[in-house]
Amino acid sequence: MLSIIIPARNEIYLEKTIKNVLDNAEGEIEILVVLDGYIPEPQIIMNDERVIFIHNKESIGQRQSINQAAKIAKGKYIMKLDAHCAVDKGFDVKLAQDCEYDWTVIPRMYNLDVLSWQPKLHKRTDYMYIGLRENGELRAEYYDKQPDTDKEIDNIMCCMGPCFFMQKDRFWELGGCDENHGGWGSQGIEVACKAWLSGGRLVVNKKTWFAHWFRGGGVPEGHTSGFPYHLSGKAVEHARAYSKDLWLNNKWDKQVRNFDWLLNKFSPPNWNMKQDKINELNRLFYKHIHVEKRWMKWRGIPIIKMPTDMIIYQQIIWEKKPDFIIDIGTKFGGSALFYQDMLDIVGKGGKVITIDKFPVKKEKDPRITYLEKGSTDEEVLRIIKETVGDKEVMVIVDGDHRRQQVKRELVAYSNITTKGQYLVLEDCYSKEAVLAGPGEAKDWFLKKSRKLKQTDLDKQFLVGMCRDGFLIKQ
Repeated sequence: MLSIIIPARNEIYLEKTIKNVLDNAEGEIEILVVLDGYIPEPQIIMNDERVIFIHNKESIGQRQSINQAAKIAKGKYIMKLDAHCAVDKGFDVKLAQDCEYDWTVIPRMYNLDVLSWQPKLHKRTDYMYIGLRENGELRAEYYDKQPDTDKEIDNIMCCMGPCFFMQKDRFWELGGCDENHGGWGSQGIEVACKAWLSGGRLVVNKKTWFAHWFRGGGVPEGHTSGFPYHLSGKAVEHARAYSKDLWLNNKWDKQVRNFDWLLNKFSPPNWNMKQDKINELNRLFYKHIHVEKRWMKWRGIPIIKMPTDMIIYQQIIWEKKPDFIIDIGTKFGGSALFYQDMLDIVGKGGKVITIDKFPVKKEKDPRITYLEKGSTDEEVLRIIKETVGDKEVMVIVDGDHRRQQVKRELVAYSNITTKGQYLVLEDCYSKEAVLAGPGEAKDWFLKKSRKLKQTDLDKQFLVGMCRDGFLIKQ
């Protein structure tokens, strides 16, 4: 069953929208119409038991109305639809046939001619992106030219807010509509970011469509073409400011990907100027340090890491004060020595256990435990668990960068990392800013498990090899 939620406030096309939906649905549906602070004149008389009206004496706002209706929705699926839309024949069946649990689906969108109540076929939108305006606002933007692919169902970065379709349980899993935005504004940004950053997908289904009336188009004589209610400038500014802060600063508590992941995936117009500069700086830094082997040293021993990452390491060691640091990937032993010295400064008697199947290339330090086997070897895992017991454990993964191996390490060491401590995953991206094996493994794990949460510590110095890799145990 599909529950279609139509929030409405002073809408002149509400009745036509309802009748159009009823005429074109082919499966079991209900329509939940939220009359937000008004009663239509003349009143809409519906003798169809599939239509339920919810009346709010005072307007509560669009997001609040959607949540209000979703709480009583009976359907497995929900669809939000503006009160001035037309839909395709069998839209409900077509959407349900192609909607996996973690998908948010947008039908192909056309502009609606309200005089003929037909889609304007030359005004079609399949793809949109999240744009960054000069004033710093995030906006759902149209491409100058629509991308053209033969995929009937395809990934999209963003959407407008008038229509979205998903499983109801998924809607609530994502927190419903975030009412902290206020009642109106940035709906498409919210829908898109929640879909992608939660580990799911936002897709367009080109097998079906809806048509949306964009205010300002032709209307019958005597009717306004603008908004039928007052929109407070401050309220709109609040919604956009809240949206910008929430997504750009990765503050949503349910996200397993950060906003930069979304930018890297879609490379939307106008965003890449700053990111390109950061990527270029990272390439230059990487070449200067690693390719030309100008490695930093700690007490004379090389460390094959970026200095910016090492500064962050000492910060989190001091902040979290772990009893043990598990260091996967010993090489010369310089990083293990650095971690041990930092633990000595903390003064709790913390110890480093460093793991590498190849013998350390420099002299061993008696304070450090060196395990010369694979990081997921059963004996290694047994020794570690017996050694750390119930103590506080931080883990740093910088060994074999193949995706399958890092997957195994994430599964094993996410259990060993203690709550509130970091599991750091190095080299999620290549020097060319392309997702590498560790990054692919991380995305897989964060989608599969809620044990770890991605942080934005890597943004502190812009460059480094731990980009998107500072994960914290929840």
